[in-house]
Amino acid sequence: MKIGIFADAHYSSKEVVDGNRYNKQSLRKIKEAYEFFEEEGCKLVISLGDLIEGDDDHALEVNNLKEIAEIISASPIPTVCLMGNHDAFTFGKKEYYSTLGIGEARDLNIGGKSFIFLDACFHASGERYTTGGVDWRDCYLPDTEELSEVLESLSEDSYVFIHHNIDPALPEEYKLSNCDEVFAMISSTPLVKAVFQGHYHPGKISEYDGVKYYALPAMCEGEDRAFVFDL
Repeated sequence: MKIGIFADAHYSSKEVVDGNRYNKQSLRKIKEAYEFFEEEGCKLVISLGDLIEGDDDHALEVNNLKEIAEIISASPIPTVCLMGNHDAFTFGKKEYYSTLGIGEARDLNIGGKSFIFLDACFHASGERYTTGGVDWRDCYLPDTEELSEVLESLSEDSYVFIHHNIDPALPEEYKLSNCDEVFAMISSTPLVKAVFQGHYHPGKISEYDGVKYYALPAMCEGEDRAFVFDL
């Protein structure tokens, strides 16, 4: 089964942010990504978070997200969108998904494969990110007990999707505060075949004990940043 994945579009009305994020171009890139996914016969599209970046006012941010929603709704392929830190700095969870016009990311079973979606938009204290913004280096996965139960119940090949980073090879400031715990849980589950992450814009591929870790390069920083995986 083919799935299409992209990460870190950071769409906003600003042409360039931080010298290398071509934010305004991301709307075109998302549209082209969906055309590519349809041509490839993908059965599911997953955004790994940070669809948008903060703009001059919230009305503009809402409009930006609505423009992305129009592309999603026009595609015949179902879409799952994780929230990234920039999404959470700008929108509450309810407003984010209602503006996109889709449901929250929830675990799926498709074609005999399990898709596990993790939300790490939390402080290490357990408090959820707020639209007031927090330090993006403070990211934490609070539901490790629930994740443990999910992993123990698996009976088919499974894939984990998260905005933030679990891969031990990535710089410390990008990884979950409880990265070691989550990594150990995944490593001890032989049915997990791959972990897909955003957040780390350069991108990286690693492998540990047969589990591939993909950190996808950021869409906002280059062309051809939409990826198809045949699982």
